[in-house]
Amino acid sequence: MRRLRVLVCGSNYGQAYVRALAHEPRKYELAGILARGSADSQRLAALNLVPLFRSTEELSDNIDLACAAMSSPAWPVVLSLLRRKIHVLCEHPCASKPLKDAIILARMHGVQFHVNGHFANLPGPAAFIRSCQKACESARPELVEVLATERSLYATLDILLAAVKKSQHLRVQVLSRKARFLLLEGTLGKTCVRVSVQESGKNLKHRLPDGSPDYLVDQRITVIFPTGVLTLCSTAGPVLWNRTGAYAARHDELLVTMISQHDPKTVDDLADQRVQANVGALNAIRQCILGLELPPAQRPEHILSVSRAWEAIGRELYA
Repeated sequence: MRRLRVLVCGSNYGQAYVRALAHEPRKYELAGILARGSADSQRLAALNLVPLFRSTEELSDNIDLACAAMSSPAWPVVLSLLRRKIHVLCEHPCASKPLKDAIILARMHGVQFHVNGHFANLPGPAAFIRSCQKACESARPELVEVLATERSLYATLDILLAAVKKSQHLRVQVLSRKARFLLLEGTLGKTCVRVSVQESGKNLKHRLPDGSPDYLVDQRITVIFPTGVLTLCSTAGPVLWNRTGAYAARHDELLVTMISQHDPKTVDDLADQRVQANVGALNAIRQCILGLELPPAQRPEHILSVSRAWEAIGRELYA
C-alpha cells in the first residue's frame, strides 16, 4: 500500500501526531495542518514544509486520513472530514452525541473513525487490560475502584471498560465532595464501582491545565476478584497482582507478582512511550483501512460506553 497522506488538525496537541507520523515515514506522509491560522499553526506548517488550511473547504482531494487533535467545539470539523470520505483518528475526550453522529457518518461514507484514548496503548495499562480480561474469564470482579483527575478520567474509563469487557451503563451517585476529591459510588453491570476524581474547579477558566503539578495523581485502577487484587498503580505502571493468602497457599504461588515488564524509569521514558502509543493508534486505523477487522477497543459499543460513563461522572463533577 502507498503511504497514507495525513492531515493533522490542531497545532497544540497536533504536534504529538506530527512526531508520531515522523516515526513511520514509509507508512505516512504529512499532507498539511488544519488550524485557525495562529502564529503557532503557521510555524508548525512552515517547519514541516506543508500547507496550512483554515477550513475543510480549502482541503485538497488527496488526503486519506485526518488526526483530529482539537477541542470539543471543533466537532463540526470532524463531521465535515467524514462527509468528505476522509478517515478520522479523533483525540479524546468525546461527548456521546457527536460521537454517535460520527459513527453513523463513517459507516454511511465507508470510512474508518477511531477514538484515540491514548493511555490504553501504553505498556502498563495494556498489561493491566490483558491481565484483567484473563482474570474475568474465571470470575466476575467483586469491586472496582478508580482514582483519576478530571483530565485523565476519560482515558481511565477507556482502560477500565476494555479491561472488564463491560458495555453496560455506569450509574453513580455522589458520596462526598470533601477535600479536593469528588467521591462517587455506583454500579457497572452487576459490579460495584467506587470512583474518586480530583477536581480543580467547576469554572473552565479555573481548572488546572494538563500536566499541572497541583494534580496529585494521574490514574489508578483496582479490580478485586475472589482470588486476588489487580492494580494499575499509575499511567506508568506498575501492574500488580496481589493474590489472597488462601489462594497463594493452595496453589503454592507468590503473594505478589509484578505483571508489567516495560515500566518507564523516567519522565523522558514515559514521553517516548506516549509517542509510540500514538504510532500504535495510527497503525491500528491504517490496518482497518487495509481491511482488517475492527479491534474491540474501537467498536461502537465500547467507545460509546466510555463516553457515556465519562458524561455520567461529569454531570456530578460539574453539578
